[in-house]
Amino acid sequence: MYILQETSFNNVDEKIIYYVIVSTYPLYLLGGLYFVGPVLAWVLFYRSVVIIFNNEVKYNFLAVVWIVAVLLIEVVVIIGSLNTGHSSLMVIKSSIGWAKGWALIGIFIFVGTILPIRYTILQNAMTNLLWQSLLITPFLILVAFLNFPTLLYTSPLKIFGGSGDQVFKVWLYWYDTNTGFPRWQLFAPWSPALAFYALLAFSIILSRPSDRIKYFAVLSSVILVIISESRAGILILFVLLTVFLIYYYFDTISILIFMLISTLIIGVFIDDIISFISGVFYKINSLRSDSSMIRNTLNNIGLYRWYNESFWFGHGNVERGPHIVQFMPIGSHNTFIGLLFIKGIIGLLLYLIPLLMTVIYMLFRSFVNHDYLSGFFVVVIFFIYSFTENIEILSYIMWPGWIFIGFVLRACFYKCNLNEIAFEDGGQVFVERK
Repeated sequence: MYILQETSFNNVDEKIIYYVIVSTYPLYLLGGLYFVGPVLAWVLFYRSVVIIFNNEVKYNFLAVVWIVAVLLIEVVVIIGSLNTGHSSLMVIKSSIGWAKGWALIGIFIFVGTILPIRYTILQNAMTNLLWQSLLITPFLILVAFLNFPTLLYTSPLKIFGGSGDQVFKVWLYWYDTNTGFPRWQLFAPWSPALAFYALLAFSIILSRPSDRIKYFAVLSSVILVIISESRAGILILFVLLTVFLIYYYFDTISILIFMLISTLIIGVFIDDIISFISGVFYKINSLRSDSSMIRNTLNNIGLYRWYNESFWFGHGNVERGPHIVQFMPIGSHNTFIGLLFIKGIIGLLLYLIPLLMTVIYMLFRSFVNHDYLSGFFVVVIFFIYSFTENIEILSYIMWPGWIFIGFVLRACFYKCNLNEIAFEDGGQVFVERK
């Protein structure tokens, strides 16, 4: 299955990754995306363990940090559930939720450093998906202005359970109740998640050699962010494009001088800058004041109940909020507060520490090799969206970003470009310098 060009594979792992990504739309129409992500993670994890036991494999220390962190999160889930008096059935249910949520983050980063999958395979798959989206988007915009039905159907696969009906609904588009304008989400469960995915895809293909295919794929990712009408997505896209241009058109010394001068200017005009930024955020939030109010209320409820009821290990399970927040789960729309409420301060640190370590590591490595800039972009996107989404709930669809972080960590370990990684038959890495 390909639109742009035929892709050659060296092993079954590359085939699995490629065909799962390019089959995103068929899987979405069937309602199977929610199940494919977790199954894929555990299958690839098993294959990674087999390679580790049969070969002498080297890997970046951060990959181990991530896999240990998500395993400890499961321990915290169990302790939190028992502390708050939940039944054994609820503990099992929470553990299943962990296996298809938090576990996926560590697993995909880990397998990205272990499995013999070339960056070019992921890059071609993401490019292919972006081209599919570019072809579909004009049709979806047209049907919105022709007043076609918004919701087509809900997949019957929802009977097997999930994080809500939203991940099984197939939409052409939908109307924002605050603005009255149509918004699109394509294969994502909601519009901001589409912007999230598009930003990840944009970052992943940055290291692809420049050609017409890449430019149209970048255009597709920009269009997806715009039609999602995600405030955070549009702002992040602008920042990424700015940083990308600076990194690729200025040397490291010039960037450091620019950062020094910027720091001095910020220090002198800090009060004016804060007032300006506050005004901008106020105007952005006022565009969807109801949504902002609900998010703020959810955050306040989550923080209050975490601090007063279960500080160290959290409540262990998701709880619905009151009517004022439209019965949305407490801690939703913010990964950090969700972690505090459900898994306590220990759970928060088990996610925040590896995340910040990876951000800092990627930042410094991107100064050494501009090929790693895309990895820095991806991990920063995950960090920023942690303030507006529940990252673990979206792991089933955002996994290409996590596995790409594994690819970049692997390249950092071998001090080479992403496309220089090659593999022996047993899965061991060797670097093929260009």
